[in-house]
Amino acid sequence: MNRRNFLTTLAVLPVTLRAQEGPPIPDPVEKMTPPAKPTIALNHLGFRPHAGRKTLVVRALASPHPKEFTLEDVSERPFRFTRPLAEARSDLGPCLTADFTDLDRPGMYQVTVGREHSVPFFIDEEVWRRTLPKAVGYYRYQRCGVEVPGVHPACHLDDARRRDNGQHVDEVGGWHDAGDLRKWMDVTMLNGVALLNLLRNFPEPRPGDPTHAQILEEVRYGNRYFLKMQDTDGKIWADTAGGVNGDNSDNHWTDNVIGNADDRYINTEKRSDIAAVFATLQGLAAQCYAKSDAAYASQCLEAGLRAWKAFGPPEPTLDCAWWTLAACELFRATKDPELRDHALLLVRALLARQNTAFLAHQRQVRGFWMEGNKPYVDAVYSSFPPLALLELQETFPEAEERQKWIDAVQLHLDEYLLPMAERSAYRTLPLGLFVGSPTPETYRPLAGDLTYRYFMPTRKQFWWLGTTSHLESNALLLARFARLVGGKGKPYVDLAYRQLEWVMGANPFAACLMTGEGMRNPYPHSRFVGLIPGGIMNGIAGNMADEPVLDLEYAQDWRTCEYWSPHVAFYIWANSVLEGIA
Repeated sequence: MNRRNFLTTLAVLPVTLRAQEGPPIPDPVEKMTPPAKPTIALNHLGFRPHAGRKTLVVRALASPHPKEFTLEDVSERPFRFTRPLAEARSDLGPCLTADFTDLDRPGMYQVTVGREHSVPFFIDEEVWRRTLPKAVGYYRYQRCGVEVPGVHPACHLDDARRRDNGQHVDEVGGWHDAGDLRKWMDVTMLNGVALLNLLRNFPEPRPGDPTHAQILEEVRYGNRYFLKMQDTDGKIWADTAGGVNGDNSDNHWTDNVIGNADDRYINTEKRSDIAAVFATLQGLAAQCYAKSDAAYASQCLEAGLRAWKAFGPPEPTLDCAWWTLAACELFRATKDPELRDHALLLVRALLARQNTAFLAHQRQVRGFWMEGNKPYVDAVYSSFPPLALLELQETFPEAEERQKWIDAVQLHLDEYLLPMAERSAYRTLPLGLFVGSPTPETYRPLAGDLTYRYFMPTRKQFWWLGTTSHLESNALLLARFARLVGGKGKPYVDLAYRQLEWVMGANPFAACLMTGEGMRNPYPHSRFVGLIPGGIMNGIAGNMADEPVLDLEYAQDWRTCEYWSPHVAFYIWANSVLEGIA
């Protein structure tokens, strides 16, 4: 039976049969620890010759420790040197480090430490850029409502029925969100935001880049579904197929016939944050399609403005940041002074939530954002409050308070992100700060009453996962600020690349988390279609002791190995900014 026939057969199985998955599988994450080997942590892609530092991390597991490493060109141009390794302070286990930033000679290289070899890697200007077509192509594999040749037949042509009254509403289309078949609005709309920012940042694509036509066609495909999810009051429904009571009951193929028992449900909940992402995307679309399809651009703008007018002032910090981004994009599309005035009100609310003093009896870090009386922590959008300020200063360069916004971002970077990055040899950013120990597990002491974890708490809730989006979204923030400050931006570029390098193999498992790049890729939690080139996984999570864990045992652990939309979106967006920085 070929793949198409298999998937077609699966589509008509009774829902109850598909839901039977046997007895509960023990949680594999709790007992995971970093492996004894490999010990070399190095970005599998390689390095641009003159952008970012070239860093080697070696986990110091053996005693005595190795004293040196050898780097060799393994292409057809012999080149070799041996340099010392230095012991480095690191929260995530003892490490040795070395720097070879001075090597800007293009080539294919390999590092050797003792008898262990690294993955071969390149020094080349295109090492990151060449991955973008694969990442952009991921979305086509995730299309819902059409046949994707070699992946799945036309699917979910019966989407969907409302949870509240059972009425059928046409919600065919969009993108499957992750390693499943569900269609969450907030995170899949982020796909469109990232793709249109790629178009904005690549005004003149090079040969091999995703073309403007490809990007616009892909976003239009996803946006058909998003536009359908706007109710008559301007507000946006939350998801299609997310389940009925927070369960997994809608996560299945259907028979494509409207009115049968396997029809999936629309969650008609209307949230402020989802509307803000919608308004941001439609404002972007109005700008990006204006020349090629003015009527479509006008349709998108009208939808975005209706969503904007449907909600009052936002309350949570993330909502405030997203609505600020929405105000910026809608203003760029309309030049409406009322939108500018609203943006200036929103930024004041954002600034009021920044901790500019030293919180909780310590004087080591400040500049981070707050959610009420606690530090703001978000595993996906951790960088968004300062990112919104950068969007504001670009949108309103003549604003009297512009320098205040820039100073707020710099405070966040210089007195929070950069100091926290120094606590690990990998220079990855901890997930966030906490006051004390909110759950019964390890929180690392910082100073005073503040603690931190690199990874999501495992005892707070069932939903916890790897930190790929947290790292990538901060790479985006750092890149945006580096672009703003020009020649003073090198420290921010260096740190941005370190976040992305962790995802691409410079981690304790020497595992690349993008399918189709690097080596030692975990098998993804992608139960319905298997491998998707360009897909990026949830990534390395932490156990109760805040130690890094990753499923390399084929246990189908969704927390670390599931594909998810935000990871691909932030990867594309961050790289599109970094490519413009020499």
